[in-house]
Amino acid sequence: MKSIVVVKVGTSVLSENGKIDKGIIDSIARQVSASIKEMGISVVLVTSGAILSGISLLGWNLRPRDLTLTQKQVSAAVGQPILMKMYIDSFASYGITVAQILVTEEDLMIKNCYNNFIRTIKALLKLNIVPIINENDAVSVKELVNLNNKVRSEVQFGDNDRLSALIAKGIKANKLILLTDVDGVYIYENNQRKLLSVIEANDKGIYDSVDGMSEYGRGGIKSKLDAAFIASSANIETYIVNGKRDDSIIMTIRGKNIGTYIAPKGFINK
Repeated sequence: MKSIVVVKVGTSVLSENGKIDKGIIDSIARQVSASIKEMGISVVLVTSGAILSGISLLGWNLRPRDLTLTQKQVSAAVGQPILMKMYIDSFASYGITVAQILVTEEDLMIKNCYNNFIRTIKALLKLNIVPIINENDAVSVKELVNLNNKVRSEVQFGDNDRLSALIAKGIKANKLILLTDVDGVYIYENNQRKLLSVIEANDKGIYDSVDGMSEYGRGGIKSKLDAAFIASSANIETYIVNGKRDDSIIMTIRGKNIGTYIAPKGFINK
């Protein structure tokens, strides 16, 4: 049975000077394609970036977080096909076909929709097609504005972090790789910033000691730790790594820890 890796790409990884960096998308396509062809691994790509793509085309001199709800939805609707076109072209240069799936929080709360969603992903992987998945921001508002405090935390996506974890859990992935624009999880120790190479998913002390949102994304490290907690419940290993670093996906898949490895409970001492 093939190993399955879910790779989540945050807006902060894709952005350069307020626009989508095509070079990063090319790098992701190259690494994912190599993982499929050379290592025989199935890869699911969960990507943000639609809103930023739309902002660039519309010529708005604003960050995603500064937009009104309607502006975010308009930007997502305009930007999603632009973002996908870049992915399609990049993957095509390596002979890989991709498929787009847009999903809302509500889809994952309805059993039949969720089952159909997971079944479609598995069918695409069997054909060596890379599913590229994004939150459907044009119609879903619960990621953009938290209108319902009763929504379960595991489906409040947070720039696709939790979405990627739910997908990893649903398809029984082996690894979840969360790409961001920092090298991993940092804490302050003796007034110095320290990168944690290994932590356990249920380490609440670490969770409480980190904070901060990315400039262009809606997630942040806490959102990624939430995702790791969801993944750990299915014994899935999570890695937070710098997506702007060359070959970060390939190195992580090959077992080299270049960021923060978040182990499911009990895995560290195995």
